[in-house]
Amino acid sequence: MKFYETADGIIDLDGIQVKLELVTPEMAKNYLSCNFKNNRILRKPWVKELSLLIKKKEFNLSWDCISFDEEGILVNGQHRLNAVIEANLPAPFFIAENMPHVAAQQGDNGKKRTQSERITVGGTVMKRQECSAIKNAICELNTAYTGTYLYGLSRYDKLVTEVYKKHSKYFDELDKINYLRNKYTSPALAVALKIFVEMAYRPLKRTYKHNQNAFDRSIFWLDLYIDGYSERFTINKETDLAPLVARKALKHKRDNRRATWDIETLKLAIKAGHLFMKGSSVKRINTNYETDPFTSFKTLPSTNKYSHSNSSHIISIKKFNEDNNHEGLIHF
Repeated sequence: MKFYETADGIIDLDGIQVKLELVTPEMAKNYLSCNFKNNRILRKPWVKELSLLIKKKEFNLSWDCISFDEEGILVNGQHRLNAVIEANLPAPFFIAENMPHVAAQQGDNGKKRTQSERITVGGTVMKRQECSAIKNAICELNTAYTGTYLYGLSRYDKLVTEVYKKHSKYFDELDKINYLRNKYTSPALAVALKIFVEMAYRPLKRTYKHNQNAFDRSIFWLDLYIDGYSERFTINKETDLAPLVARKALKHKRDNRRATWDIETLKLAIKAGHLFMKGSSVKRINTNYETDPFTSFKTLPSTNKYSHSNSSHIISIKKFNEDNNHEGLIHF
């Protein structure tokens, strides 16, 4: 006999039984009849999400067991069992019996994998910032939520991975020059990606009022939107003020204790980024719109063959000086 002593008592290790079952809707109903009354409140949206995964054949076997305690009471798995019933389809689960009841209090204490960690485990190495940028880049703007919320569920992992793979070289180049540090957050990075991909897709400089290539324009955006100045490029007040105007709007939101991570902030950054990409003169940015001014990101082709050989990887261009013939420029 094997036992394990804890502060809560002695666990009979030989008594715990684990088996693999294909759980049918009828079996799920039977298991749920043993649910303990103080289990956490059922989250119906999560049940619906799991049931969609089952219906789409995207629900995978997990080591997280459907668990019963020593009295045969269900202590873990109620959401998945309800999802099986809602989907009206069977799904595979490990079933653990005779678990100590105290395990119900500790079952959710572990740190769950983030989406980027899930994707990395799946074989595509992805940083958290890259994952967030992709989700906000593909976000539709006629919703109440940003892409980081809308596309954060596991059923979107495949989509996020596929889009990321189309532009992974861009992130590699950013990483080489330290533009994937924590301060380069989404939506700033998402807009930089949209600028780069759009310009790489439409490279004709006659459509832009500046002479920068796609990569340089995207990192110039990051400089100005994040820092308010650039050590790489000199600001032209006729073509480069959009990110600075956006910074002023963000400062106003912060000063008034308004959220700076919501859909309005994303729309502000996207509109400013599009104006900056074109090199448009701007004094104010309107966020009352629902159609993305950029080309639909999901439809754009891969940019992994884009040449970065002419981009300014070495800091050699004058740092912006507000007092050096730039009267009237906005600088924060």
